[in-house]
Amino acid sequence: MIASHGARVSVTSEEIILTPTALAASLRGDATERRIALAEITGVEPVPGDAWAPGFLQVTTNDGVHVIEFSPGDTQGPAELAELISAAQHGDVPDTVSVDGAAGIPGFSFVALDVETANQNWGSICQIGVVKIVDGEEVERASWLCQPPAGIDEFDPFNVEIHGITAEAVAKEPSVAERIDAVAEFVGDLPIVAHNAQFDASALRYACVAAKHTIPPLMFACTLAQARATKLDVVNHRLPTLAEFFGVALDKHHDACADAAACAGIMVGLARRAKHEGSLMSFVHDTGFALGSIDSDRVTPVLRDRSGATRALQVKRVANGNMNLAVDAVVEPQGSNQDGRTNEASTSKKAPWQAVATPDTVPEPNPQADPNSPLFGENVTLTGDFEPYDKGELWNGIAEMGATVGKNVTKKTTILVAGEWATMTTKEKRARELQEKGQDIQIWSADQLLEALGLKA
Repeated sequence: MIASHGARVSVTSEEIILTPTALAASLRGDATERRIALAEITGVEPVPGDAWAPGFLQVTTNDGVHVIEFSPGDTQGPAELAELISAAQHGDVPDTVSVDGAAGIPGFSFVALDVETANQNWGSICQIGVVKIVDGEEVERASWLCQPPAGIDEFDPFNVEIHGITAEAVAKEPSVAERIDAVAEFVGDLPIVAHNAQFDASALRYACVAAKHTIPPLMFACTLAQARATKLDVVNHRLPTLAEFFGVALDKHHDACADAAACAGIMVGLARRAKHEGSLMSFVHDTGFALGSIDSDRVTPVLRDRSGATRALQVKRVANGNMNLAVDAVVEPQGSNQDGRTNEASTSKKAPWQAVATPDTVPEPNPQADPNSPLFGENVTLTGDFEPYDKGELWNGIAEMGATVGKNVTKKTTILVAGEWATMTTKEKRARELQEKGQDIQIWSADQLLEALGLKA
């Protein structure tokens, strides 16, 4: 499947199918699919665009001319679609559209995973969804409700409002420990993939710790990190946005199985976009990342590996059947410690890649900054993940523009910047509480901050 402007384009052995995106259908008031029979095509002419002007593919048939437009910046789209149509005319595509609209990728196998939690403690898992991808195609999926570990099993109304799962709904379900055993059996030797995978991986480990259960060693990749590292024409990198971009169904956001299926489709879409052939590990490594891992001691996040040493070590260890890919440093994520206490910075050993951890030194605002800058005179606090930028780097940029940096949300805060995160952070909840009490606090997205700092591409 190829994403054109306002539509998803699928090509089978018999026709071209143009399915309007939800946004395009809403704007046009028409969700009707367009179909062009290959037998009727008399000519195909790709016209490339550039960063400003949209490209298009002109398809001539016996009935007239069909124009398929592409977004500005998608310089390869028209030519790629022309090649796909040519392949179809020569019998080199499937007879029917597959689950996500395109043929598989030999060797590209993994299990996409998503969890939902009962409260702000990451270990309070109440639902797990898994979707197995083999050779780039979905082959199996499962969804399980479960009881969170004792002691962290209270259902927060905020979480319930998001996913709709209540204490009553899981009262007769197996424990999370039993469900994690089922997950381990389902996954087998495959790596897992999640969106904002640090959350889901940490949630599994925290749940095991809280339940005094054996922690299964797993490798994982992250669609959030992969998407951010790819130049996509999207307003943000949230799961629904990327699902829309890649033409992947997301029928019920915050249902663990639906989110896992969307995550799987996004990872396959990213691999196809890169024309990747081979395993998930080789795809992640080719884009400059090392896989993350879960083991008995820690969760190691998906990291950029500029030297290549970690990637080489991972290849060697996997070849030898060793699933333990941990490195020496570890970040405890924002949200909760293993004992359930809320935090946004671990006191554990810090490393430069700890994008979520709060830096130690707060820079002073630049007194010579331009008073017309959007941050001048503001009191700014960050929360969430801003990968590939760490918070110290962003703090310096904020201070350079004449703003005061705050570690926490206080009555002095004027801007809270909320980076990507699986649930609303405690800082954002506090900011919204103060907003309701009349305090003038703006809540910015990460993209707004990056644009203000001149870092947004």
